[in-house]
Amino acid sequence: MRKTVTFGGITAEPGTKKSGWAPVLDTDYKLPVTVINGVDNGKTILLTSSIHGCEYPSIEAVFRVAETLDPKEVSGAIVVINPVNVDGFLTRTPYLVPRDGKNLNRLFPGDPEGTLGDKIAYVLTEDFQKKVDFHLDTHGGDIPETQLSYVYYPGISEAKEALRISEEAAEYVLHAEFLIKSQAVNHAYNYAAILGIPSLMLELGDNARWTEEEVSLYLENIYNVLRYLKVLPGEAEKRHRDIKRITEGEYLDADYSGRWYAFVGREDSVKKGQKIGEIRDLFGNVLKEYYAEYDGVVLMVVSTLAIKEGAPIIAYGR
Repeated sequence: MRKTVTFGGITAEPGTKKSGWAPVLDTDYKLPVTVINGVDNGKTILLTSSIHGCEYPSIEAVFRVAETLDPKEVSGAIVVINPVNVDGFLTRTPYLVPRDGKNLNRLFPGDPEGTLGDKIAYVLTEDFQKKVDFHLDTHGGDIPETQLSYVYYPGISEAKEALRISEEAAEYVLHAEFLIKSQAVNHAYNYAAILGIPSLMLELGDNARWTEEEVSLYLENIYNVLRYLKVLPGEAEKRHRDIKRITEGEYLDADYSGRWYAFVGREDSVKKGQKIGEIRDLFGNVLKEYYAEYDGVVLMVVSTLAIKEGAPIIAYGR
């Protein structure tokens, strides 16, 4: 017999869908939550988007899941938080939580005594991640990023079964050019794996643009993973084309504020020692040159001329 479920104070009876606002500790900030509780037993899935506020194909796709999915089609439950970074979404702020200037996807497991971003991460960890069986976090290229489509699966955890399921689930993301094994630990999905919860982070779209085609592709990715997890009916389709795996990545941030010049584009191959970009000051003086540490392929390049110290500039992997 399927049970009633409650997340963030929002309660859904079996076969129902309920939406509401979940408070974040002692702040005035609230998370928009939709709980889709199925009629049959199954896994509980956390589906999140807009941890970064301007990654629109993923955000719109997750809106549509929350608004259109019939709970009678669900076995188990799907808990949707979207947008997680409400302020970032509404103010069109890339990367950061506007109130404290922190990148939410670098703050897990959070801190109840920290600033707003720390507290959001803490609530996501304690009140949501720890109560689910799988976390599917969705992203894309933010305002300054041009990038490929790929899926990250966690690579660090003592919970080896969670890592195995995560890697297997990644093979059911139909529209991704690369599968990337992540060595990070403080992102939302990475920390879920450390807790023993299988997880993925999807990336599709770039430069804060979105089209119906991209949203449709994103929905196919989400629904196919949910079929793999047996939360939705039907047979999940495994990727038929060759799977390109990235097992080591370099994610470079700007050492200075100024003007960013990339000498490579997304999907370009790079050789060890190749100059891939530089930062100049406002008078044209070169402040920093960047060279590839090994042979690889470019995954993401920031496309804006202006750059701020500490902001991402380029990512490549092998």
